Amino acid sequence: MREDYDEVVAEYYNEEASTFEQRAEENHVLMWLRDDFREITLSFKPRKLLEIGYGPGLDMTWFADREETEIVHGVDISPEFHEIVKGKALKRNDSKVVPHIGSAEDIASVIGERGVDTVFVYFGALNTSKDLKKVAAGISQVLEPGGVAILTFVNRWYIFDILWNALLLRPRKSLARLGEIWTGYSPTRSLPSRCFSAREIRRSFQPYLDLVERRGYCILHPAWYRKHWAPKGSIRSRLLRGIDYFLQWTPFWNFGEYSLYVFENPNMDSK
Repeated sequence: MREDYDEVVAEYYNEEASTFEQRAEENHVLMWLRDDFREITLSFKPRKLLEIGYGPGLDMTWFADREETEIVHGVDISPEFHEIVKGKALKRNDSKVVPHIGSAEDIASVIGERGVDTVFVYFGALNTSKDLKKVAAGISQVLEPGGVAILTFVNRWYIFDILWNALLLRPRKSLARLGEIWTGYSPTRSLPSRCFSAREIRRSFQPYLDLVERRGYCILHPAWYRKHWAPKGSIRSRLLRGIDYFLQWTPFWNFGEYSLYVFENPNMDSK
């Protein structure tokens, strides 16, 4: 069953691979989010990193370009993405970019235990995990003591989307993220996945790692697929981003499109 599901996810992203990088660089909301995710990651002074769900390798190569970075491992389930990043690694010829193929649940066997000081996941790659607790255990195994995991998830309780679709009399879309299976963003292609709540994420990770920080994104600011509602550099975009910043200190922090969590591996061999 696990293998069958992995094949479905891999095939979905194989079809996305050829245009993924171009679309990512043309979307100003995705670029803003990526810049913020990177800034948070850099604040922990990473040197040996692992990205889960590396796609075309935008972030692997960005971190590898930094002088202080020693190595950037990556694990992705898509053979097409693996080939793209292998090509980028060969072109670099510096042994800093090391892409692997595999699932998030298998990272410990793919790269070995206690191999990195930083694990990062941008834009919700773990939403396609079938066993989030197994992923959490694997991350704790590959992280050095004191290492951190910066993990983003497509949020279960995206209140704006729920209310907007309800007002437009689209009850199925309004409740789509709340079910056991979410079919993803595309209106024409299905990607079986799941939107986790903050409680589910904490329960999955805290037996292994300590939660040290969390943030919410696109609470009032339009999500990336509605970028035209708040054009780049517009007063509306700046205003809504500012409001979202202040909402971090309220119970509404987790009601946006994305949530980010920073977990730390305790300074001991096991917990």
